[in-house]
Amino acid sequence: MIISHKYKFIFIKTHKTAGSSIEMALAPLCDVDDVITPMESNQNSDIPRNFHAKNWIGRTYATHKLVRKCLHRHSQILGPWYYEHMPAFRVKELVGDKIWSSYYKFCFERNPWDKIVSYYNWKKHGQKRSMPSFANYVLHKTHRLPVDSRLYFDQDECIVDQIYDFSNFIDSFRQICQQLGVPFSGEMPREKTGINLDLKHYSKYYNQETRKIVADYFSKEIALMGYNFDGIDL
Repeated sequence: MIISHKYKFIFIKTHKTAGSSIEMALAPLCDVDDVITPMESNQNSDIPRNFHAKNWIGRTYATHKLVRKCLHRHSQILGPWYYEHMPAFRVKELVGDKIWSSYYKFCFERNPWDKIVSYYNWKKHGQKRSMPSFANYVLHKTHRLPVDSRLYFDQDECIVDQIYDFSNFIDSFRQICQQLGVPFSGEMPREKTGINLDLKHYSKYYNQETRKIVADYFSKEIALMGYNFDGIDL
């Protein structure tokens, strides 16, 4: 997640939509007062900044896992705390109406059937987690599916200015940079890529039941973006 006061934009990071590559491309161009949240590949670099509260509770929260288990990161006593996959409604609460209404707010979204395959393979091969079969993951781990409408919706209202489709990623990112006056060479950093070791089309992972589960859980994304399963509306 990035808040750039220099270029006046707010980037909401969704799952498996090249968000890490976007952060690595934009973060070095931001000013020292901008907010850039840490992620796996930059947390030990000098890029992450201004993401945690400045009071003693915030400093303690940043360094002690036990405190993070006991205190919710949206707690009022913690102060402003920004994190990687942060919902837009919370960013709006922290930055205030003036910044929220005047900055360009955007994110990317991806066909959910495709996204879940990518997410599953990232967990299995990228993070080396012990995973059930894909069908069992969808059937029994629905609470862990990357439902990202909750990141850019507030109740039933989409509150960001633009949601770009991942399938047109490079062209869309170039358009964003031109609109905001951000320098872009045309080359993107490649973060968290090359993980899917099973190159079959996403549709091959599904059966009728798992297709329907995804359609139900991702109904907001599907309605908003017009997604379908391999050309078939469910």
